[in-house]
Amino acid sequence: MHRFRSRIQQKILLLILSLSLPPLMFVGWLGLTGLARAHDTAVEEGTNALRNQAEETLAQRARERAQFYNVTLTAIQQQVEGVASYATYQASKPVPDRTADRVWVAPAPNPALIESYSPQVAYAQQMIPLLQSVITHNTLFNVGYIALDQGGIMAFSDAGVVDKLLSIQPFDPRQRPWYIQAREAGHTIWTDAYVDANTGALATTCATPVYGSQGQLIGVVGFDLLLSTVQEDLLTIDIGQGGYAFMLNTVGDVIVRPNLSAANTNWDEPFQSENLHASASAELRSLVDKMLDHQSGIEQIEYEGQLSYIAYAPIHASGWSVGMVVPADAIIQPALNTGQRIGESQDRLRRQLTLLLVVVALAIGVASLFMSLSFTRPIRALQYGVRAVASGKLDERLPSTGRDEISELVTAFNTMAAALESKVAELEMHAQQLATLNNVSNELKGILDLDTLLQRIPEAVCVRFGFDRTVLYLVEGTHLRVASASFGIGNEHQATHFAQVVNADPLRLDGGTVEADVVRSGKAIIVDDPWNHPRVDQRKQVIAGGHSYVQVPIFGREEQVIGVLSADYHLSQRRIQPQDASQLLMFASMVGLTIQNVQLYHNLEHQVAQRTEELRAALEKAQLADRRKSDFLTGISHELRTPLNAIIGFSTVLIDELDGPLAPMQREDAQSINRNGRFLLHLINELLDLARIEAGHLDLDLGRVDLAPLVSEVLDTMQGLLRSGQVSLNQNLPADLPAVCADADRIRQILFNLLSNAVKFTERGTITVSANLRDEIGPDGNAQSMVVMHIRDTGIGIPANRQHEIFEEFVQVHDKRLRRRGTGLGLAIVRRLVEAHQGHIWVESSPNEGSTFSFSLPIAR
Repeated sequence: MHRFRSRIQQKILLLILSLSLPPLMFVGWLGLTGLARAHDTAVEEGTNALRNQAEETLAQRARERAQFYNVTLTAIQQQVEGVASYATYQASKPVPDRTADRVWVAPAPNPALIESYSPQVAYAQQMIPLLQSVITHNTLFNVGYIALDQGGIMAFSDAGVVDKLLSIQPFDPRQRPWYIQAREAGHTIWTDAYVDANTGALATTCATPVYGSQGQLIGVVGFDLLLSTVQEDLLTIDIGQGGYAFMLNTVGDVIVRPNLSAANTNWDEPFQSENLHASASAELRSLVDKMLDHQSGIEQIEYEGQLSYIAYAPIHASGWSVGMVVPADAIIQPALNTGQRIGESQDRLRRQLTLLLVVVALAIGVASLFMSLSFTRPIRALQYGVRAVASGKLDERLPSTGRDEISELVTAFNTMAAALESKVAELEMHAQQLATLNNVSNELKGILDLDTLLQRIPEAVCVRFGFDRTVLYLVEGTHLRVASASFGIGNEHQATHFAQVVNADPLRLDGGTVEADVVRSGKAIIVDDPWNHPRVDQRKQVIAGGHSYVQVPIFGREEQVIGVLSADYHLSQRRIQPQDASQLLMFASMVGLTIQNVQLYHNLEHQVAQRTEELRAALEKAQLADRRKSDFLTGISHELRTPLNAIIGFSTVLIDELDGPLAPMQREDAQSINRNGRFLLHLINELLDLARIEAGHLDLDLGRVDLAPLVSEVLDTMQGLLRSGQVSLNQNLPADLPAVCADADRIRQILFNLLSNAVKFTERGTITVSANLRDEIGPDGNAQSMVVMHIRDTGIGIPANRQHEIFEEFVQVHDKRLRRRGTGLGLAIVRRLVEAHQGHIWVESSPNEGSTFSFSLPIAR
């Protein structure tokens, strides 16, 4: 073997010497003779190349910086619009309770002013956590805020701004440039430079208006970006000695450049900056026109008294442009210096080349010896590596020897060893994962309480598999709702808030979100850029934040997807890898059957408890109905039937003067007796109506009914029931109120019963009949237009804890206290008649303030 190796070395040595020395001598001669001719050409071409390269580099830097700000400002706009969308969404929700967070109320806050705008203040305070979250995740922002059009109310991400504004009051945000420009534009805008009232520094604002569900302006959301922040970033760009960067707005004003400040401008004064479009230089005005036209490039012009290069590029997100100014000398002189150095170097090279040829000839001999050794050394190293791997050292690697065939063999060996080590490590990791899954499975199987199980699943994912945050979604009908979430220790409030926001408007399974895709496809999905992903719900993303997460389906029995698990590395900011998704998918496949088993157990317990409660409630209801029926029959027998015939008969005789003429006062008394007797007859008719309704014998004569004349007729009738002149009956119906599809007699009965009830419990004041239109969901599940009638009185009102009872049979909330007798059937019959017309009836009332009864009727088509 040693003799074989020696022969190879000798042959390689002779071959290298015979092939290298003659060409080396010839090339040396050609080099010396051609070096002189190349001197002038090298100097000229080198100088031109350096100049062109410098110009291209400057233009490229301008484009890159413009692109950077375009991406940055676009992301800022998306965040601001996300906050505005959330503000619009919250405006449709009930008014929350006020918190201790400080807000501004124009012109300056005080307790009385804050109390007068209490709902708006509470709404603004609700936006503060979201503003703080956005500021935390974007270091470019100085402060975020929302200003409301009503009251000039303003909430900030930093409560310290209120102290600053108190020192410069009065302050009205509706008069600030960012508010006015966003309101007039009707969309997201970037303001011109202005003096910030808080910091006193130059700033620009990304602002967008917030509109309500009816299209009304609620306010403006804005985030301040200090121009000093942009200026410091531009100053970090290396563009040579004497060069600097600047930024133009959409009208040619310089908004960022070195030494630009607002030292002589107050916060409530417009900031006047240099306008390059008004320059005396025609070349500069032409260049500014190109910048305002969103072009990019580089030009050489006379600027500020010297020949300069100006590279420029547009920022499309805001309509601004970035410019970089470099004196021409700073670009040309290095190229000239380089050309001179090239010439000097070529002279030295000529002298050195002669010496080098001699040295190289000697070095070739020595190098050839070492080269021959290099062919045999890798073979011996490869032999050693094979033996090491065979002995179990899987991490053994051979050093690379170049790009020859032996090096390829070494590379193949290293690849084989790495693959073998990876497979062994993968097997060990899978074994560890299976052990972890088995332990977690055993722990979860011992939990029989569904709520506890759902809470433990995200916690187990974070603790056992290393994720920072985990959310568990479960399928409920056609929606996907958050069942539980774990955001780490100390972040329980954030997890609860996330679940509340998502469940306020649950994700639809037929929607275009990533979660819906996971449920439909049954496959895991990794989202690496959720802020710009087209299928990510940005309302949810604004609350959760994060930069990368994975979502996997949860399979139940028969491979049915029953939910989704979502997890990320929010704290460590690590991106999700395929092995992370595989690990979470294995866990989700195991936990799905566990959830269904506990759900079955929980449903069984719930059904038993529910059936028991239903039986108990039915028994109590039957007993109560029996008692009410007995009381009612007793009242009818003794208080209505016996005296009714005598009352009506004798009063009629008196009114007809069969027993002689009556005095005016006597006639009025007789008519009152007759009227009340007939009112008792009306009560009996109500009882008969209720019996017919419960027996299913109510027939409606539906047709087109104009409500205005019908209401007038009923009001005329009700005038006779008024006990004094202290109560007035009014109607306020729209002139264009459409006709309804109804039974006119039954509508007359509904109005009569509701107005009688209002008259009965109103000592003084007004009773008003009004109407309006609204959409309701019909029996077929589709929206349909309805006429809503309102009967409002200023009577004694109904306690909140009794309002749910008043539409039940034989319920009398005030009769015993006020000593006014009745059957308690009027409102029950009204409810049955309204529902028979496919409508709804409800009441809004406060004790001692009056009541408003409302019912809906379908519009005639």
